[in-house]
Amino acid sequence: MQLELDHIFVCVQPEAPPIDLLTAFGLTEGTRRIHRGQGTTNVCFLFNNAYLELLWLFDTNEIQSPLVRPTGLWERCRWQETQACPFGIAFRSTASDLGEIPFHTWDYHAAYLPPKASIAIASNSDNLSEPLIFISPTTKKPTDYAIERQFPLVHRVGFKEITALQVILPGVENFSPEVRTLIELGLVQFSKGNSYQLQIEFDNTKEGNSRDFCPEIPILIKW
Repeated sequence: MQLELDHIFVCVQPEAPPIDLLTAFGLTEGTRRIHRGQGTTNVCFLFNNAYLELLWLFDTNEIQSPLVRPTGLWERCRWQETQACPFGIAFRSTASDLGEIPFHTWDYHAAYLPPKASIAIASNSDNLSEPLIFISPTTKKPTDYAIERQFPLVHRVGFKEITALQVILPGVENFSPEVRTLIELGLVQFSKGNSYQLQIEFDNTKEGNSRDFCPEIPILIKW
């Protein structure tokens, strides 16, 4: 299966200033959604080929249910307390590629999905020092969404596409086989550092600028 980046999520505090920080920076909010049965809600910023999702805790009972607990979202949403990795990285397959996923996965039957639908989650999900890695049910990038799912893709800051992604992880001695697979496929770069940070590159950094949103949001944007 040939994979490409679909979206990234970053766990933040409920209704926290990070949303305002990104909109003030020049990103256009695209959509919000409550994940019924999962105990989370979000806001998304969409670009031509992928999107950035801010995710936060909505219902403590739902997120701690037997269905959701294996995802580690309860710990990830409280990452400043638990030290769990606050990131998730979703990939999609191309519509014509029906080959096997290049790493071991398990099926997450999220309550908000249609009946019998599931999300394939990488088997390193119990390693809370690494991002949650999963396969999106969609095979389309935001520019190809159906009319009823189309959201703003124009941003005041001028970003078009996410062109590279690097994840900084603290205290990791050895990467899991799933993470090593992503590195080998050239999908994501991983390195070790002093704190969690997601470095997102837009438009091949043609302007040579960057903006660090830490500590409010553990991301660094390059463009």
